Amino acid sequence: MARNLQLVSVVVPTYNERDNLPALVAGIDKHITTDYEIIVVDDGSPDGTADVARELATEYPVRLLSRGAKLGLGSAYRAGFRLARGDAVLEMDADLSHDPRHIPGLLEAVERGASMAVGSRYVHGGAIRNWGPYRKVVSGVGNGLARTILGLGSKDCTSGFRCYAADWKHLVTSTKSDGYAFQVEVLYLAKKWGATVAEVPIIFENRTVGKSKLGASEFGKFLATLGRLRVSSMPAMPPALPTGPTATLEAGVEAPAAQSQEASAPSQ
Repeated sequence: MARNLQLVSVVVPTYNERDNLPALVAGIDKHITTDYEIIVVDDGSPDGTADVARELATEYPVRLLSRGAKLGLGSAYRAGFRLARGDAVLEMDADLSHDPRHIPGLLEAVERGASMAVGSRYVHGGAIRNWGPYRKVVSGVGNGLARTILGLGSKDCTSGFRCYAADWKHLVTSTKSDGYAFQVEVLYLAKKWGATVAEVPIIFENRTVGKSKLGASEFGKFLATLGRLRVSSMPAMPPALPTGPTATLEAGVEAPAAQSQEASAPSQ
């Protein structure tokens, strides 16, 4: 089923990303040629990331959901997706490891009928740059366990660069995980609920500014989530979430919801 994507939402969770956010927003603006909105979900960053988002909102269609505490990655995406008003919703990291130049490929896959598209590092044409041995081992083991224990077919089960058709937003909002394991839970729900998953090659660049938030405790939560999903009963698929003007911010600061590419471009 081909889709007409008139408005694209981009959900970006942040914690101490003030130095990366301006370049990310500018990159998104460059590579999305239709109307769009960027929903920044900030978990009380002490470095003033929320203030940077407010400043960016004067030039770009940025909406800020400012939360007072660090509530977890999965929680941030669930909150952002409930507010998203687009015909397609992208998720991506704020640390510039997800290059916005790959956005058109993800959108095209959903436009052509996929329920969701995964930016894959492990399909032909995909790659990882500047990772050390530890990160490579953790990623390889995590993906292997996810495919083996849960029977997932995707080559990259842990990628956090994805695009969803609006009528499949509930794949994200129905999750229970709050760490990086949430990415695997989404694919598990997609498999059980009959969603079509496309994999689009991306080049993943290790962050150059700030610190990675993936540690041993996160991998422990990942293993616990795999165990929970393996033994739990599958919940019934909920109805699709609303899109358009009914999906409004419930907290934080809201900037203009969406602007055209021309209207959102900074003056020269």
